Amino acid sequence: MLKVTLGLALVTLVACSQCPNNEVCEAGQTCCQDPTGEFSCCPFHHGECCEDHLHCCPEDMLCSVMDSMCINATHTLLFVERTPAKRTDLPKSFRMIPSLPASEDDITCPDGSFCPAEFSCLLMASSYGCCPVAQGLVCSDGKHCCAKDHECSADSNSCVKLKEPAEAVLCGNGTSECPVDTTCCGTEDGQWACCPIPKAVCCDDKIHCCPEDSVCDVEGSKCMSSTNQELPMWAKFPARLRAEWEDHKFVESRAKAELTTTRQITTAGKQMTTLPGALPKTSDVPCNDTAACPDESTCCKTKEGGWDCCPLPEAVCCDDFIHCCPHGTTCNVAAGSCDEPSGSQPWFEKLPVKLIRSQNVAVTKDVPCDDTVACPDGSTCCKTQEGGWACCPLPEAVCCDDFIHCCPHGKTCNTAAGKCEDSSGSQPWFEKLPVKLIRSQNVAVTQVHSDVPCNDTAACPDGSTCCKTKEGGWDCCPLPEAVCCDDFIHCCPHGTTCNVAAGSCDEPSGSQPWFEKLPVKLIRSQNVAVTKDVPCDDTVACPDGSTCCKTQEGGWACCPLPEAVCCDDFIHCCPHGKTCNTAAGKCEDSSGSQPWFEKLPVKLIRSQNVAVTQDVPCNDTAACPDGSTCCKTKEGGWDCCPLPEAVCCDDFIHCCPHGTTCNVAAGSCDEPSGSQPWFEKLPVKLIRSQNVAVTKDVPCDDTVACPDGSTCCKTQEGGWACCPLPEAVCCDDFIHCCPHGKTCNTAAGKCEDSSGSQPWFEKLPVKLIRSQNVAVTQDVPCNDTAACPDGSTCCKTKEGGWDCCPLPEAVCCDDFIHCCPHGTTCNVAAGSCDEPSGSQPWFEKLPVKLIRSQNVAVTKDVPCDDTVACPDGSTCCKTKEGGWACCPLPEAVCCDDFIHCCPHGKKCNTAAGKCEDSSGSQPWFEKLPVKLIRSQNVAVTQDVTCDSTKSCPDGSTCCKNKEGGWGCCPLPEAVCCKDHIHCCPHGTTCDFVTLTCTSNTTSVPMTDINQPSTKEEQKQHREVKDKVGKYNSRVPCDLQTSCPDYTTCCLIAKTNKWGCCPLPNAVCCTDGEHCCPANYKCDVTRVSCIRGDVVIPWYNKMSAQSTPAPSLDLGAVECDEQMSCSADSTCCHLSTGEWGCCPLPEAVCCPDQEHCCPKGYRCDLRRRSCIKTSWLHVEKVPLAHIDDQKPQSSVTENDIQCGGGHNCKDSETCCPTSKTTWGCCPSPKAVCCDDMKHCCPAGYKCGAGGTCTSAVGFDWNNWDNWRVFFSKNNRAITL
Repeated sequence: MLKVTLGLALVTLVACSQCPNNEVCEAGQTCCQDPTGEFSCCPFHHGECCEDHLHCCPEDMLCSVMDSMCINATHTLLFVERTPAKRTDLPKSFRMIPSLPASEDDITCPDGSFCPAEFSCLLMASSYGCCPVAQGLVCSDGKHCCAKDHECSADSNSCVKLKEPAEAVLCGNGTSECPVDTTCCGTEDGQWACCPIPKAVCCDDKIHCCPEDSVCDVEGSKCMSSTNQELPMWAKFPARLRAEWEDHKFVESRAKAELTTTRQITTAGKQMTTLPGALPKTSDVPCNDTAACPDESTCCKTKEGGWDCCPLPEAVCCDDFIHCCPHGTTCNVAAGSCDEPSGSQPWFEKLPVKLIRSQNVAVTKDVPCDDTVACPDGSTCCKTQEGGWACCPLPEAVCCDDFIHCCPHGKTCNTAAGKCEDSSGSQPWFEKLPVKLIRSQNVAVTQVHSDVPCNDTAACPDGSTCCKTKEGGWDCCPLPEAVCCDDFIHCCPHGTTCNVAAGSCDEPSGSQPWFEKLPVKLIRSQNVAVTKDVPCDDTVACPDGSTCCKTQEGGWACCPLPEAVCCDDFIHCCPHGKTCNTAAGKCEDSSGSQPWFEKLPVKLIRSQNVAVTQDVPCNDTAACPDGSTCCKTKEGGWDCCPLPEAVCCDDFIHCCPHGTTCNVAAGSCDEPSGSQPWFEKLPVKLIRSQNVAVTKDVPCDDTVACPDGSTCCKTQEGGWACCPLPEAVCCDDFIHCCPHGKTCNTAAGKCEDSSGSQPWFEKLPVKLIRSQNVAVTQDVPCNDTAACPDGSTCCKTKEGGWDCCPLPEAVCCDDFIHCCPHGTTCNVAAGSCDEPSGSQPWFEKLPVKLIRSQNVAVTKDVPCDDTVACPDGSTCCKTKEGGWACCPLPEAVCCDDFIHCCPHGKKCNTAAGKCEDSSGSQPWFEKLPVKLIRSQNVAVTQDVTCDSTKSCPDGSTCCKNKEGGWGCCPLPEAVCCKDHIHCCPHGTTCDFVTLTCTSNTTSVPMTDINQPSTKEEQKQHREVKDKVGKYNSRVPCDLQTSCPDYTTCCLIAKTNKWGCCPLPNAVCCTDGEHCCPANYKCDVTRVSCIRGDVVIPWYNKMSAQSTPAPSLDLGAVECDEQMSCSADSTCCHLSTGEWGCCPLPEAVCCPDQEHCCPKGYRCDLRRRSCIKTSWLHVEKVPLAHIDDQKPQSSVTENDIQCGGGHNCKDSETCCPTSKTTWGCCPSPKAVCCDDMKHCCPAGYKCGAGGTCTSAVGFDWNNWDNWRVFFSKNNRAITL
């Protein structure tokens, strides 16, 4: 027991390191002292304290501050940053007590509660409490407090004594300082120096300084006091540069101060909050919310609209915006003096303002509600029912919906109970008080609201004028009610005229120079309920804090609630988050119901006497500045001509003034009186969302529209009518409609859902779309999914899709790429557009754009029955088999041949293959396949249709093959390579040099295009697959016979039975005995398979097997006691834990348990390749696929039958040595040379001189065995 006690005692002794100033470091750390006497902690025992006072190193190592390293004879380490030491002698913070009912000597808190006289009222988390010191500050936990000369620790448990401010003046660059009672002044070289007097004036020569309230006379080398006394100039001495560690400590202490809670100093219920540091002088003269001048000085406007300080009380600000004069005198700008009846005196130069630092002290300024009324400090502006203002006697209060009461911040108004509630309970609510008029400040207007607003985001200083810029923005003319000049840069005084040629402002009495405009300033958010009206449209608005709601007539009314819900009766409204119960006349939510509100009339928007700020809309998404014109671009988009009602030139780039003509050849704008240069167009700007119910009509088509907030519905005649509800359901009677989410009950004439029913609505007539005097902005639809820009023409592509010709009513050329203007003829040979008067170059078509969903009915398919449908705008027609096909015309006539159709109103002439009516005839249309009606949330595995007879499996892509037909790429949205043989994944490029698909990030082998299936073949294949597919994924030939997976069923001519070609998707040769790889042709004369320059021997078929699969062959490669693979293959484990067969002898099984590589190669799964590195050479081949069927024996004979009784080993290739004899090439799937003596490995072709050269167009995916004889230096192999 004694030993244990001693051990514990030792632990206690070394638990921490005591520094000399009562601060402590953790156990095993070292105290490091700064020049200031403070300590920090080095995390090493007996550590080395570095001279930068910020870092340290381990024992027995030296600091290398230049290299930021710790070094000794054998090691080098990064040095470590020290951490602040902890104080152990901090006093505990005080626990606050709740405020009490009143007694005689108590002090009153702002919320009406009381504290003892020797305490202070402090705002806790949600109410006021009492701190047991006269002047306290509340900690961040809202439960503790500290005395005013302390600050709370981060955990609120301790009070930290504030340090005395440093006895130095920090200069503007943050790194230089001057002694106390001196002034920092800049020097000629951009450094800082110290003037040896406080609050000094720094002279313009950057060398001298003058006392406070004096002016530097640099030429006379003297200082002039405010009483015109001459004083000597003072010379400055250099400022001290602070050490880096001092700045580090300064930043660190400031960050630490920001982490602690804001200090709140409170006396007798008057609460003030302040940031750490000295309190600002309350005698400063505020100019606005951000700038102030010293006590006994005057705020004066600058030329730019900001503020400067005149060092005189109640001074006169001179018109040059630089000088000022004493109260009662007059500025003489010409003489530079201040005049009065008794004489003149020099004028004064103004000084810069100082920024008002954020005080977080309950500023004693009133809270402005708008420009005319305000509430006392510490209260909140709330709207009255009449739209005026009242004052809630609480800061950041919640204004109740009755417009009379209010609740503390964070609570909720319970209007029914008349209380303020939160999770902790409830309390009585407060009644609001009247506002007071804002008193004039007698300072050159200091209110922010005195700015001249140009629009919602920009304003000019008081006493200036908003003028438009060339780009459609705003600049500020520094004159009131000024004239804005036509050059968009200058302005003139009120009553004068701009003379742009002379650059002057003219009037009858003479001329004066014009003024240059200044930039606008952004309107800053005031965090006070915005006093601007809520605009409903361009002409009417609702008061601030209300909501625009549509009336039954399509106009506007005002709901007296912010973000309110507009009820379906078009008369009433409910608060945000509630639901209108039209039957009960109430507003409901989960907490209960309340009466609804009646809407009020809107008011007209008053003219602002500022150039109208409304943009010119080009379409729904783009607009041009006010006073400009929308012009089409070559691509069908929009640009802005900076002139009103301008003429858009035919080059799609320039424009001319109204009434002139574009001369494209001369690049000018012509009129009878002469010419002028043309103007270049500017970009449009996006129309920003206003978050106000959109005031534009809902277009049904190009000619008619419905009012905003309604829905377009089809009539029985095929026209349009308007349902007076947004996103409504159009009923099947073509007359009525129901609200969104309800169902039409046509029999009962009601709209129903799970909650009940209501009467349905009758539709209203549409209205014609009014011309906007802007080229119609609606796109030209090609079909339901693609459209071309306005003023262009839809043209078919070679693949049957759409492109856009950038001309209206254009002629689409037969090359499917170009187009010509209306009335001309395409000359494909010459590449021109011809007409009797001459030719012009043709135009290239542009891509279409997807039609975005408009939330208008029209996008629904036309159902043929419960399972299939045709696209919108087409017609269902019966097929010969009794199914359905789609005629690509609305309300079309289905022809009797069951294949074609004609437009509505025409007749099918089956003999002539035309559609005829009294006006003539036109070619008929071929019908398209229907599409399956997709099940609700079940993915339909629909085939990809290539044309009316061919399709590819779901998830593949139709690609044209070499013969001009269709093939299937087994990848979705694939890239079809130009050789018409291969394809690549979406987003990659076909590389014919390496036969790979490349992108920025990867490279993979090309994929073969497979033959497509006919509809009947697919149907039969699915039927067979359904019946025999359970047998180890074998390839079914018919209902009784199947072949192994990755082989192909071919009929054997001699026996008329099925045989198996040992290749996937193979070509069955016409001799009924052999087969070739996919995309090869059988050459019966050469007994070979040919594709381009590649010639390989063809393959013998083996007999197919009855289903299920036959028994195992005992001579195969054994995987375990039960499983085996065929000869010349390798057993590899699959990811399922079962065995699979790699079609290579002694192969390497890849770790993904799906692929394998030849012996001597390694798997590179990232590149999907097998790699073998030899000296200065890297061989790369594709991965082979492991057969995932259960291993089984091969057919009875593994040898390859060459013909005529000759055969070769399975690992060899049959090559003819004469017309009647055969030889065996010792390489599988090799190329037989024409000399009938040699052969080359797969992937090579026979070259001159008995060599093998790399074959172009070789298909890596069809080479399964990779024993390439590089050791023979690519020499041909002798048969």
